[in-house]
Amino acid sequence: MWSAATPATPGRDRRLPRARILRRRSDFQSIRQTGGTESGSHLKLNWRRLPGSARRVAAIVTKACGPAVTRNRIKRWIREAWRHLQADLAPGLDSVWISRPKAATAGLETLQEEMTRLYRKAGLWGDSK
Repeated sequence: MWSAATPATPGRDRRLPRARILRRRSDFQSIRQTGGTESGSHLKLNWRRLPGSARRVAAIVTKACGPAVTRNRIKRWIREAWRHLQADLAPGLDSVWISRPKAATAGLETLQEEMTRLYRKAGLWGDSK
């Protein structure tokens, strides 16, 4: 795994600019209607491929996951895990992560492992094409 002390891999851009975060309702609806879905115990992945576009991500955390502080922590964990995984993903991929209540007690590493597993299951991981 990685930690905050792990230096960035040379040649890999791990930033997460605001333009890479999905925000428009129309994007969410389109992904849900035309894309695929994979489910895990902590997270659900809705995705679609858009050839020629940048990889983008969104995190949806419902009130069932806990108070605002907990929901914001889960969103940060999802974005941080995705930030480190994005270089290994298929290009032109939109990902919407929907948390389940168990995500509140999972932790960053557990969520990252589940995200990797779901991307592989969906055939979206770089080596699973």
